Amino acid sequence: MLGEWIKSQVFKSEREESDRKFTLLCKLPANTFAAIYADCDDGCWSGCLFNGVYFTDWEIYSASLMREEGYEAFL
Repeated sequence: MLGEWIKSQVFKSEREESDRKFTLLCKLPANTFAAIYADCDDGCWSGCLFNGVYFTDWEIYSASLMREEGYEAFL
């Protein structure tokens, strides 16, 4: 019972952090986001580190779809 609660709290915390990073990516200026996208899209799509914050490939890709700036055409 306690273990399940702990797992659910960890999952909730990770989800909230990912949502905050996704929102930040969606609000960044276009040139900053383009630099992050280019850093992630170096052939392996493994995410990238920007200003001390690690963005996963999924967060970057999802933000690119939300921004509708044509980044997904490069995939």
